[in-house]
Amino acid sequence: MESIYPRFTVDDARRAFGDLESAAATGQPIPIYAGGSHHPHAHFGIGGSGKVSFAELSSLRDAMRVQLQTLSTGLRNQDRKFDLLAGAALAQWFADDLRGQAANPGMWSYLTIAVLPDFALQRFPLDGNGRLSAERFLAGRRNVFYRAYLRSIVLGNLLNDPEVDLFEDDLVGLIDRNLSADHRLARMISARVASTPRGPARREIVREGFKAVQFESRVTDLASLSDEELRTMIAVFFAVE
Repeated sequence: MESIYPRFTVDDARRAFGDLESAAATGQPIPIYAGGSHHPHAHFGIGGSGKVSFAELSSLRDAMRVQLQTLSTGLRNQDRKFDLLAGAALAQWFADDLRGQAANPGMWSYLTIAVLPDFALQRFPLDGNGRLSAERFLAGRRNVFYRAYLRSIVLGNLLNDPEVDLFEDDLVGLIDRNLSADHRLARMISARVASTPRGPARREIVREGFKAVQFESRVTDLASLSDEELRTMIAVFFAVE
């Protein structure tokens, strides 16, 4: 049974973000709540096997550190590499029985601000005015770690495709339109796109495939289809002629 991870309410997240921004701007130590105490405004839901242990939160930090220590400074694609590595670490950590925890927006603001703030600041430091980008730290699709996690579980092997930028927005956007909580549709399409041979026809095949899926989703409950039925449908829509 999964452990319950701490969360922030919307208001508490904004207050904690303000405190983090102030600490970063004034050069104060960045507080990290993965040792002997949770953040004073940590909120825990009900169910599961109980609160996540400090040892688990510390292990999560270690997993992130191990991934990011391979990141070289000064690379032209350093930000992209950070996102790939962070996403891989989080996708592995929240796999299987912990995936339900990852579905809670408040957990991501808590992880970003209270558990992994130093890593978040590495990716999105203070701007020239001494401010942090709120949308990268608070709950939402643009949260630095939720976005990396989402891209990792949805795009899979397609992340290593040179043309991933051409398809990423459509693939991740499918999650908003897809009722399936496990993101089956987007992941299966990602796998199909990754296996489609590169060339001039690829973009047209993918574009028409997305149009067909979007139309089908209006008339069919795609979440009710079996894996095999969904895979067959995608093969038809993204067929290489």
